[in-house]
Amino acid sequence: MKNASILIVDDDRTSVKTLRHHLGRLFSVVVATNGEQALLLAQGSSTPDLILLDVLMPGIDGFEVCVQLKANPRTAAIPIIFITGLSDSASEQKGLELGAVDFISKPCSGPRLRARVRNHLELKRHRDNLESLVHERTAELLLKQQQLTELNERLNRQHIELENHRDNLELLVDERTAELMIKQRQLSEMNEKLEEMVAVEVNKNREKDMLMVHQQKLASIGQLAAGVAHEINNPMSFIMSNLNSLSKYSAKQLQYNAAIEEALGDCPAEIRSRLADLHHSLDLHFIAEDIFALISESLEGAERIRKIVHDLKDFAGIDEDTMIETDLNHCVQSAISIARGKINAVADLELSLADIPPVLCNPQLINQVISNLLENAVHAITGRGKITVCTEYRQTWGMVTVTDTGRGIPSEIIGRIFDPFYTTKEVGKGTGLGLSVSYDIVKKHGGEITVTSEVGVGTRFIVKLPVSS
Repeated sequence: MKNASILIVDDDRTSVKTLRHHLGRLFSVVVATNGEQALLLAQGSSTPDLILLDVLMPGIDGFEVCVQLKANPRTAAIPIIFITGLSDSASEQKGLELGAVDFISKPCSGPRLRARVRNHLELKRHRDNLESLVHERTAELLLKQQQLTELNERLNRQHIELENHRDNLELLVDERTAELMIKQRQLSEMNEKLEEMVAVEVNKNREKDMLMVHQQKLASIGQLAAGVAHEINNPMSFIMSNLNSLSKYSAKQLQYNAAIEEALGDCPAEIRSRLADLHHSLDLHFIAEDIFALISESLEGAERIRKIVHDLKDFAGIDEDTMIETDLNHCVQSAISIARGKINAVADLELSLADIPPVLCNPQLINQVISNLLENAVHAITGRGKITVCTEYRQTWGMVTVTDTGRGIPSEIIGRIFDPFYTTKEVGKGTGLGLSVSYDIVKKHGGEITVTSEVGVGTRFIVKLPVSS
């Protein structure tokens, strides 16, 4: 779509400038400031791939331009998007009834406009490819039909010749031909059934293998989490308790030291001087100020360790039959907590969480999905990059978006990334199951998972889950 041409039809210079800013770096943009000029450009030697059409213009308005373009066979297939200041439903309905593929009210954000333009250009590309394929197949069928006709004519001539020589041979040939056709049909049916059976068995075996690997992986994580929690929780409890006690003891010690310093006022000057020098050489004033900061930092670090252990237990406690109302933001934070070490090693993390109603789901399985997407983002980045994670509530969907600035996925393989056992990683570094398992988990929750990517720019995964009624 980089070389796709877009015709912008708008009499407002500000709008044209804004649209050029949003689209000019991605597409080849041509501008018409009125309907007459738009018709000339669209019907010229180089037709545009898509038209952004304003409605209110001097002379021929946008609706009439749309009517004339759709009436011309040469321009009828060009997708038209009305982008206008009109926002009433009647105008939108009229534009769509006239043949427009979309209706956008001004002002429109750049990402939203680019997304819609990309979608309709992609739909046009698929439609053009399909039409080309239909033409090719039609030509092949016509050629086959001609060949079959010629073959039938030759057979008819041979049949007439044989009929002149042997009347009985016709009957024998007909009988044998009928027998062969029956055998051929039976053989074809048997081959089709065999292929179907083989395909079913292959799919069953792949699903079993995938499920077995997935269950073994989750069981290993669960055992690891239980072991880590058991080994860390008890000593962490001692550490936090002792740090709190140390804070109290230090406060009492400093209180006692203050009383001693006050009592030293009655001692001889020589003793006071020696003690003051000792106080200075031991830097007791700095120690008194720093000890509580050290204890506070240690308590904060211990609490962080306790939270990681809790998140690890929460992440790994998997029961696939458990469906509860879950805070999607909590799932995101839990997965990030587990993967933060890997993320910090290669990327800066940007997190944006929106208010989302509860989602009915298995939280541990959703944790696994988000963790897989974060791990893919980490592996996709070379050098130092950025990973953005955000949540959003849109209509009846809770959405999680994971975006990275990694290598990107080539368009020729992006359609296969959710296939079982398909991986672009080096041998030994990936099983090809992460995205496939994630896809199945999201589908079983009644949701959707989509991906967009550009080589050299990055990749974006969007997970949509239905919120609870």
